[in-house]
Amino acid sequence: MKTGKLLGMLLFVLGTFSLIGCNDEMTDEEEGWYDSIPDGNFFSRGNTVQFYYIDENGNSLINPENKETFPVSWREEIENPIERTEDLQEHGNYNGNHNWILYDEEEKLYYCTVSAYGDERQSTYSFPIYVNGDKDGMQITYKYTDRDIVGGKYWAKIISWKYNGVHVYSDDDEPYKKVFIKKANGKTTVSLTR
Repeated sequence: MKTGKLLGMLLFVLGTFSLIGCNDEMTDEEEGWYDSIPDGNFFSRGNTVQFYYIDENGNSLINPENKETFPVSWREEIENPIERTEDLQEHGNYNGNHNWILYDEEEKLYYCTVSAYGDERQSTYSFPIYVNGDKDGMQITYKYTDRDIVGGKYWAKIISWKYNGVHVYSDDDEPYKKVFIKKANGKTTVSLTR
């Protein structure tokens, strides 16, 4: 009888260790996702997020005839953002193709698209966007992978894109997400609805 209990305990302990060893959950690193790449570099990538700048009445603050109203993003703070609109092309792109002004027929508003800046050596990257004399902040958190990549060494997936601290986008969201930034009475409000 003692041998049976001892054998039972031994099988229980071995079974427990084997179940722990067979855990199906893999870590991000085992799945090929990394928070940072130590030998990585600065990068910028495209996206489909649409930023609409509106006043308290819902009217567009972007005027395609006035470069002073163009939102300008950059990977770091700059002294005179308006200088980065001098290369405006007829298709609405400027700032070295990092910003675009387009018109949305459905909303009857102009919107801006911006490059998503990042640095593979860190998971989160912050950068400014200048709008009508204001400086707002963008913060993007990435995961990186080197699996199944075509045309590069790593791909950066956007986990969270925040505008002035408000989460507005991730690559798991639908494309062409609309983000409305209302500027009224010295305040900036960020919303996914108009």
